[in-house]
Amino acid sequence: MKEAVTAVFVHDDEVFVIRRQEHLRAFPGYYAFPGGKVDAEDAGYDYEHPLLAAHHPAHVRALFRELSEELGYDLTHALEREEIGGIHLMGTAITPAFETYRFRAHHFKIVLKERPRFIPDSKEIAWSDWVHREELWGRYDRGEGLMVVPTINLIRALARDPSTEWVEPFNLDYDESRKLPCLELINGLRYIPVPSRTLPPARFTNALIIGDGGVRSPRWLVDPSPEDEQEYRKLVHTLEDWTLDGILISHHHPDHHQYAPDLARLLEVPVACTSVTEQRLEASQGGDYLHGITVRHIRDGERITTWLDRDVHCHRLPGHDDGMVGLAPEDLSWFFVGDLIQTEGTVVIPEPEGDMGDYFESLEALIGKAPKAIIPSHGMPAGGVHLLRRTLDHRRMREGQVQSLSQAGRNQEEIVAAIYREVDERLLPLAAQNVRQHLRKLAAEGRIG
Repeated sequence: MKEAVTAVFVHDDEVFVIRRQEHLRAFPGYYAFPGGKVDAEDAGYDYEHPLLAAHHPAHVRALFRELSEELGYDLTHALEREEIGGIHLMGTAITPAFETYRFRAHHFKIVLKERPRFIPDSKEIAWSDWVHREELWGRYDRGEGLMVVPTINLIRALARDPSTEWVEPFNLDYDESRKLPCLELINGLRYIPVPSRTLPPARFTNALIIGDGGVRSPRWLVDPSPEDEQEYRKLVHTLEDWTLDGILISHHHPDHHQYAPDLARLLEVPVACTSVTEQRLEASQGGDYLHGITVRHIRDGERITTWLDRDVHCHRLPGHDDGMVGLAPEDLSWFFVGDLIQTEGTVVIPEPEGDMGDYFESLEALIGKAPKAIIPSHGMPAGGVHLLRRTLDHRRMREGQVQSLSQAGRNQEEIVAAIYREVDERLLPLAAQNVRQHLRKLAAEGRIG
């Protein structure tokens, strides 16, 4: 696990906050505080000052370096000029074990006697400003941005008491032996990364809890799919905190509905899905798969619930699966995109339910809608549409390779061997499906014979 430092600058009732660039690998588009990794060069640092005596020298050195690089701010100079009123460790954020990239990030509250002029590094920082502590909490409360759990806990504590020097709890708090983690990175929108039988490198399927509750705002559990009985029991215990009105299945692939019928029967709630998805479930799982469960068909554009008093609608997203739907509130503060993208690996366009032409169109249409955050079925939510653009660019690049090789007379096996030289052999059949789907799209468009 890597070490990192973060600076929470406070001046009077204002806090300096940033929004990370959408292209960054870790926490893209999230509201955060400036900082970065502790490097090897930070070890053995020796700088004495009364305000730093309680802190690890390597963390102090990293803090000096990162603030200089990200904000053009000289903390040493500020200490010497007595511009700092205090430096306090507010807590250490530990990335949960289910995340791919893990950090132990030490958050330091730096109390300023006057506001300095920062010069933010645009490569990492998309936006920054001084925000009143109560307004900063208000932004999260209104669902206006992505924040990780320690950031949420920290700004909540500062909103209540600006003199806070230690935050407890700081990290996600749950009983790992009994429950699964339930995160709320956008207010009112919860997701549970459930260990599932999905395709590597993904290991989890995000089960979402959407809906404010009540008659007009039913609370749906989206895509529960635990990999075995043990994880199923953990999911059941996790859901004890919520009253659910139904289970929504985004599409028919097994890593989106395994144990969903068992859960629906246990909770005595209906299942919602498209008519295409129900047909494919019956064909793949057997006609009695949903026996005894009320099945409600959902349609493109249908309002299914509310989120923070905003209507949430279904959106048809064909391409990966012809029955797949996504979900989004009317103001597009977020968009659940199912398997349209993955934060790791490549989306497979399976046969016969997938269509590469439809997949391109779904990506292009969603990019045009410009949602403020993207929530995939596999991986963490991300700000903006960068991941959608990156996925579309990757598919266009692959299509260009397939077209060139096809026009050079290569057959399907030769194209797969040429393009996917370093892919795990176990994934080559899936790569071959994508190549066939590209070939069908190219032929339909008259771009190959």
